[in-house]
Amino acid sequence: MEIRAKEKVKREVKYICLECNTEELIPEDIVRIFDISDDGDIEEPPRFRCENCGGPMVPEDYTGVDGIHYTIDDYR
Repeated sequence: MEIRAKEKVKREVKYICLECNTEELIPEDIVRIFDISDDGDIEEPPRFRCENCGGPMVPEDYTGVDGIHYTIDDYR
């Protein structure tokens, strides 16, 4: 009988550039690290810069460590 280790499912958060609409999947654990270490405004989600155009990227759908739910609709 073969015993298989449970595979850890890596979750990702889709980020969308507000300037060029490029989409990028960022591992949720990375997003959470940025969320926890950010001492800024909790009303703003962790943001990244678009590798394509340098514009701001925001999450399509993400609930932060403080329980605030962010969606792309908040920025369009």
